[in-house]
Amino acid sequence: MKKEYLILIVLLLLFSAYLLLHKENGDNTTLPEIKKIDVSGITGLVIGKKEGALTFTKKEPNWLVTDKEYLADASQVKDMLDTLKELKLSALVSQKGDLKRYELDTDNCIRVKAIEGQETIFEFSLGKIAPTANHTFVMLTNDKNIY
Repeated sequence: MKKEYLILIVLLLLFSAYLLLHKENGDNTTLPEIKKIDVSGITGLVIGKKEGALTFTKKEPNWLVTDKEYLADASQVKDMLDTLKELKLSALVSQKGDLKRYELDTDNCIRVKAIEGQETIFEFSLGKIAPTANHTFVMLTNDKNIY
């Protein structure tokens, strides 16, 4: 057998082994764990943009909006609380802090706070919808990474 064929077979075997053993999207980052939020204890939600914020306050058995205490749509508030309860991070998108690209800058982001009593128990910023249309770019408070 010719020497060239032997080299070709060895290279073919090496590339095949690489393809079998190589992990796709094998980044070494670990996503922060978001602790489960007990939404039954939440007494307030603040959803704000640069222009101002909407404050939802729980006064049994209803949810009220703003300081004028308009009655909030219970099903909409339940949907927001369910989203908080199910929130999970699926991928690290950026570590560079390019907030404008993901609409997480102060002009565009939506800030969300969940309040229990007088204490903020969870806070994050929402950016634009990802190209998949199934995800939204988020940034956790005290974390410069974008997920």
